Amino acid sequence: MDGLNIEVLLKVIETKSFRKAAQELGYTQAGISYIINSIEKEIGLPLFVREHNGVHLSNEGQVLLPMLKQYAVWKYQFKQRVNELKGLENGTIRVQIFDSISIHWIPSIVQQFNNDYPGIKIELITEEDSLRAEEMVKSGEVDCGFFLTKVNSEIDVYPLLEESLKVILPLDHPLANNKTFPISQIGDYPYIGMKYDEHTGIQDIFVKQGVLPKRVYSLDNDYAAMAMISKGLGYGIFPELLLRFIPYEVKCLEFDIPQKRCVSIGTRSIHTCSQATKKFIEYTRIWVKRNTKMKQ
Repeated sequence: MDGLNIEVLLKVIETKSFRKAAQELGYTQAGISYIINSIEKEIGLPLFVREHNGVHLSNEGQVLLPMLKQYAVWKYQFKQRVNELKGLENGTIRVQIFDSISIHWIPSIVQQFNNDYPGIKIELITEEDSLRAEEMVKSGEVDCGFFLTKVNSEIDVYPLLEESLKVILPLDHPLANNKTFPISQIGDYPYIGMKYDEHTGIQDIFVKQGVLPKRVYSLDNDYAAMAMISKGLGYGIFPELLLRFIPYEVKCLEFDIPQKRCVSIGTRSIHTCSQATKKFIEYTRIWVKRNTKMKQ
């Protein structure tokens, strides 16, 4: 398998396009096509079905996909271990993040880490779904990740911050002048939700309180939802961290029964992860403690 370019192969699988894979990896389309053709020739099987609008995995490719992913993880871990033996001079850390911390935490944490370890490259992978984030950490797709809700997997997790979940209302909403938003009235007004509510702690509010929101829109961008709220199209529920710099004129209220969620960071095993990963987790915990009001 010496000729297996796993990075190119997985990027084509992800994008379903030689052209898009070439753009993201900095190749020419002809170069990507040559690499894939060479791989298929070496293993003696067609991995892709070529069509006018792109490519998709062949039946043989579908069978081999889990092993290809395992191979990619193994190859990455091998390089990490070699770099670790050389010390914290070089290497890569793959970190799963989500929107609110990518705006308010990650730039400062990465800046501080890079200042001390300029040879360590940090790859940031955005994933809002906490269940998927757990899978990424557990499988080795990423070295560590940030979580929004209780972690169910057997991985090593460290709490960082307990934050409130708050309600965002249009300025002319009937409850805009209230001091708090009654949880009992969640289902009384149009609600603009996020597609990943069930994995961020927001869905838990509805389940625990036995209420059902009157969902009128479901978006995958927080600020797009806030823009719609500012136009009077409904209310929304967002984490405190994301509400520090709202670019829209809206009203922010606590629930009458305060709702919170825990933000944490975790890795598959703190005992077996790379020294660079341990150091990044340490830097993150120290930075959060110094720059936020930590609630145990």
